[in-house]
Amino acid sequence: MDKLIVAGQGNATISNDGATIMKLLDIVHPAAKTLVDIAKSQDAEVGDGTTSVVLLAGEFLKQLKPFVEEGVSVPF
Repeated sequence: MDKLIVAGQGNATISNDGATIMKLLDIVHPAAKTLVDIAKSQDAEVGDGTTSVVLLAGEFLKQLKPFVEEGVSVPF
């Protein structure tokens, strides 16, 4: 599915590529920045699958969140 992104200056981009979309976003949150880095790495190595790796990494973070909130050390 194509997405339309309009920047603050009025520049419009239409794309269905996850890496292209993530490059256009101004991301501040540290975990979100990590997801962008994962997408960029996937795009550089394979050229496809950026949305899939971001969804997979996001699910990992979702599953780990309760352990982090309890102060359990994660062996990564």
